[in-house]
Amino acid sequence: MATAAAASASSSLLAPAASTAPAAPNALLFPSSVPSLRAYPRLLLAFRRPAAAAVADPQGAVLEEEEVDADQRGRYDDDEDDGYEGGRGPAFTPPTRPRTGKAALPLKRDRTRSKRFLEIQKLRESKKEYDVPTAISLMKQMASAKFKESAEAHFRMNLDPKYNDQQLRATVNLPKGTGQSVKIAVLTQGEKIDEARAAGADIVGGDDLIEQIKGGFMEFDKLIASPDMMPKVAGLGKILGPRGLMPNPKAGTVSPNITQAIEEFKKGKVEYRVDKTGIVHIPFGKVDFPEEDLIANFMAVVRSVERNKPSGAKGIYWKTAYLCSSMGPSIKLNIKEMLDYGSESS
Repeated sequence: MATAAAASASSSLLAPAASTAPAAPNALLFPSSVPSLRAYPRLLLAFRRPAAAAVADPQGAVLEEEEVDADQRGRYDDDEDDGYEGGRGPAFTPPTRPRTGKAALPLKRDRTRSKRFLEIQKLRESKKEYDVPTAISLMKQMASAKFKESAEAHFRMNLDPKYNDQQLRATVNLPKGTGQSVKIAVLTQGEKIDEARAAGADIVGGDDLIEQIKGGFMEFDKLIASPDMMPKVAGLGKILGPRGLMPNPKAGTVSPNITQAIEEFKKGKVEYRVDKTGIVHIPFGKVDFPEEDLIANFMAVVRSVERNKPSGAKGIYWKTAYLCSSMGPSIKLNIKEMLDYGSESS
């Protein structure tokens, strides 16, 4: 028994003392037993996309990044129903001041209108369609500017002017005039110069007038030319074209009968054309005209637009029609009643 005790004592002295030896520094930084990351769900939620492609599990399994995210999302889907965004706290909503004055108006376009405009537009219903006499009467009531406003008609047509067979350009003779004076210049030569002056032309000339126009002279409202002057007038296209003053046979400003052309424009001949959006804008008098005169001018415009319908127009020709003064709100017309009224008045 003494020999056995001595042997055990000697073996214990030779065996390394694992419990008393100091731990290695790496063992402190990277312990062998790490608790599962599943125990820290909030920590995982803080990092939406971990830098590592996978997270090691202590049991030996490897959880892919997408599996961890799906697992955590499944656990905490109920947290998003408590009024918080992603479990991070309530959403911040900045305080808003109550709007007053024009800023409180429901329509954005009314917030930039004047007080005068906002008052007069209450006289008509915005979505109601009126007949011609009622619309003319309302337009006269709403014309409250400090100058004599013009009466205007605006028609949206079912036309696409980029096609040649859907272009609308013509003239109309207003039976009661336009209510404004027109300054007319005439380009002609020979004996027609005296005829133009006798007919009431304000400016008459030939080559000398062409040179003045090239130099920037634009003191006229209409430019009428005789056909023999058109080869010389062609060089003025870049100057007169953008201003809408280039003579054109469709507009009645190129005519062999200079005297008749001057008289028509002096009495109230108006040119109109469809713009690139398919809308026709035509002034047809002044708001201080009697209602009967305004109706006569307006129906002359309607009949002219209907008569000059382009060959390429398809489907419904008239889309919408509005009347307004220069500084007043628009008044919507009933298309069927307008066309019927035109046929009855004619």
